[in-house]
Amino acid sequence: MFRFGCYIADLHNQIEKLGQEQRKIESKNDKTYYRGKRYSIDVIQQFKDSIGHLIALNGLLSTTENYITSTVFAGMGETQDAYQSVIFEFNVDSKMTNLIRPYANINGRSACQDEEEVLFFMGFVWKIESMKKIGTNDWYIVLQSCTDYDPDLITYIEQARCHCTYITVGNILQELGDHTSATNFYQRMLLNETLSDETRVNFYFNMAALAEDQDRYFDAVNYLIQAKNLIKSTVSENNEVLAQPKPLFADNIVPSQLNLFNNMARAYMKAGKYPSAKKCFEDALQQNGSDIQRATVLNNYGLLEYTCRNIQQAEKYFQQAVELAKNDACGPEFKRNLDIVSKHIPKDTETTDAERKSEQTC
Repeated sequence: MFRFGCYIADLHNQIEKLGQEQRKIESKNDKTYYRGKRYSIDVIQQFKDSIGHLIALNGLLSTTENYITSTVFAGMGETQDAYQSVIFEFNVDSKMTNLIRPYANINGRSACQDEEEVLFFMGFVWKIESMKKIGTNDWYIVLQSCTDYDPDLITYIEQARCHCTYITVGNILQELGDHTSATNFYQRMLLNETLSDETRVNFYFNMAALAEDQDRYFDAVNYLIQAKNLIKSTVSENNEVLAQPKPLFADNIVPSQLNLFNNMARAYMKAGKYPSAKKCFEDALQQNGSDIQRATVLNNYGLLEYTCRNIQQAEKYFQQAVELAKNDACGPEFKRNLDIVSKHIPKDTETTDAERKSEQTC
């Protein structure tokens, strides 16, 4: 943060100045911008739980005035495995003046001038108005800007004051694909003895995701174990979120025990440590979680059993995943896995114990 502080400050000043110049000559009508991005099923669920509440997205928020451009970045209609497409509609109130954080149209200064880009500085706060499914794996989320006199925004500012720390820069670097620098930022921040356990859990969770992307699976597991050891003290507080959702502060969401065990199992599975992966999937299923979270674990468990050629066991887990996710966008994906596995199971003759044992490879 100290190393990049001058650049961040300069960017803030440029966006602020440019935005002020543009609003002097623009009409006073409300503005609508779009953003397309892919998110994991866990994050999709967090958006659902936060309808009607405030959200602050990580890092600089890049949007566009062109809806079609946003669909390209969202990957609409593409096969995305565990990720789903989201189109955000950002509505900016024309009455907003003296903004706490600036934004501006940077189309004339951007390297990609055909994107009609509008850039919002870090920490901009929005309210999730609605969320609807517009395709098998596609979502449309409508957000409204918070006016400066909004009491919810005042409360948020008090809670998030001075929150621009190493995690902000780390998240930006992570989105840019600079995994090494992002990990270095998280590691440096962990040296701060005043950090809360919640914040440390987020650091380890992000570092595990980075390690998995770099095929460093055992490092990913070690980071997740450290996160799991810290998350015990936050479980009771996290349970309260289900009854009354907190504002979705992207840096402050504590991953659940279920998510941690699931990600550990995935890392073990990719490393070829199947017994360890099975144990972590079993541990994940012992934790509390939403239907879609449990369905995701069961689907992953089914993939593991299929890899091990335990076909009937894989079918069982896929079937359970389909039942839990029947009303969710990922349901069709789980159903495809079930259909593929079912084709490998003979329906007219029973599989003997000897045949079943010969199929099992792990």
